[in-house]
Amino acid sequence: MLICGLKVKNYRGLNIEIDTVEKVSILIGQNDSGKTNICSAILKVLDYNKRRIPLVAADSTNSNKDNIEIEIKLTADDLTNEQSAIIGNYIHIDNEGKKYMIAKLTSTYNEDTLEYEDTLIYGDPNIDFEEVRINTQTQLDKVLSIVYINPVYDIENSKKDFFKFKETDNKENGIYFSENILKEINNLNETIQDEKIIDQIQQELNEKGEFKELLEDLNFRVIPNIKEENIYKSLNVATYDANDNEFNNIGDGKSKIFSMILKSKIYKNDKQKIYIIEEPENHLYVLLQKIYISALLQMNPSQLIITTHSPYTIDFEKVNQIIKISCNRLTGDRIINRFDNINNEDFKKFGYLINVEVAEMLYYDNVLLIEGDSEKYFYSLLMTKDNSFLEKINKYRFGIYAVNGIAFKTIKKLLENLGIKVYIKTDNDIFKVPRIDEYRYAGLERCVEYISSEAQEELKKLLGVEKLEFRFKDRETKIQSVEDKMDDICKLLFKNNILFSKHNDGFEQDLIDYLNMNPKNKISDEAISFLKQAKLKNLHTFINEYNMDIKICSSNMKSVLVSFLYE
Repeated sequence: MLICGLKVKNYRGLNIEIDTVEKVSILIGQNDSGKTNICSAILKVLDYNKRRIPLVAADSTNSNKDNIEIEIKLTADDLTNEQSAIIGNYIHIDNEGKKYMIAKLTSTYNEDTLEYEDTLIYGDPNIDFEEVRINTQTQLDKVLSIVYINPVYDIENSKKDFFKFKETDNKENGIYFSENILKEINNLNETIQDEKIIDQIQQELNEKGEFKELLEDLNFRVIPNIKEENIYKSLNVATYDANDNEFNNIGDGKSKIFSMILKSKIYKNDKQKIYIIEEPENHLYVLLQKIYISALLQMNPSQLIITTHSPYTIDFEKVNQIIKISCNRLTGDRIINRFDNINNEDFKKFGYLINVEVAEMLYYDNVLLIEGDSEKYFYSLLMTKDNSFLEKINKYRFGIYAVNGIAFKTIKKLLENLGIKVYIKTDNDIFKVPRIDEYRYAGLERCVEYISSEAQEELKKLLGVEKLEFRFKDRETKIQSVEDKMDDICKLLFKNNILFSKHNDGFEQDLIDYLNMNPKNKISDEAISFLKQAKLKNLHTFINEYNMDIKICSSNMKSVLVSFLYE
């Protein structure tokens, strides 16, 4: 059973609709964007302990006291026969033949009690539904558990809750301590009763003083009350290493994980489990964050909904959906952007390092994708040397990432679906076609993949062709129509957020052009050949040892390297 849709109206600043929620969904966004309130809305409807607590005026947006509505759509195709029998009255079938049910909570403010009064229905509000009681366990509660893991943890309470659950569960299943234990408990009670310390306490209690007449002939006796249920309360969990040495403190990270494991075990195994986990990175060092989702999936949850601020928690090989929540600064409205059905195989090809960098990109409003380490070095140094450039980067929340060109298209699609504006800096490469006596404009071919079909038609019109083909025979003359229109091609691509070099000499020529635009720099003709050898090392030497002034000025801000920020 999965949450597959969510509508929230007038709840803590939320007026949102999410029509698709996947099995492993990650919610990201800045602080106060509404991630926690989305989790709270789900809990209010689906978790009995949260549902029975009345909402108050402050739970409505700006305390307006208007009606609050929370509607959750749940899939029902993966239920067992027994589970289907329990909630079968609420299940419907959609046009695609998939089973579902809807739980909808409507809350109306009562001025007399100063609290909201809730109405909860199961079924489908547009077809057939049934109102259910708020303050008792419902049929859905017998089928579905919401395992909520908050950002902090309390290991001692987690232990108590675990043993309390085991006590109740064992009794329901007729599992009790052996007769020997019960005999020992009786013997222990008798032995304690005979202790002198008990007699002393008893005597003290019966020293009634002036109240003797009022209490008349009443006497008090201290009786040991050790029962079977007390055994559970006395149990604790100790921690030992491989050499059987006891640990009194295993650290916050491991304690948090253990607390979560205990929490997951206080729900019956015959129920569906949806995990809602907020900020799992708290108290976890990076290596634990990296394996977190994989470890959770081993618990076989029906669904994982995770909020996070950490790129290390996002595992693109396991995550099915990213939902980014942002807030319109003018209206205060929440903006929901999402990327569904992530192709995990695509990200497997890129390797873990690039996956972490992609996860970092998700937290920006704008991202510039660049090809290599030389460009990355240049922009990092520019942010260090030029405060005005750094201020603009921060103002527009720009992230700059080198992805070697191998993942431009996949990453661009992911980021744009999350409402992130993507810029691409790419070279006008010319490559020889293997096994054929031809060359091709590899850079232009790459750009065609990144632009819309409308922009492609515009490029065809500009070049006067019906098909965008960029192969040619002569390396020296190239395609004349392309060369003649190169300035216009660059402008068209720039309108589509692609920073495209006019020449064929890569980043090194872009850098030389950029530096020569600064009157303080005088660069020799040998610079490009020097930069093309041992690229990163020579780039560092060239800029630092030759004291190149790389700061942005009025004459170089139109350079292909920085124009994305100034035009």
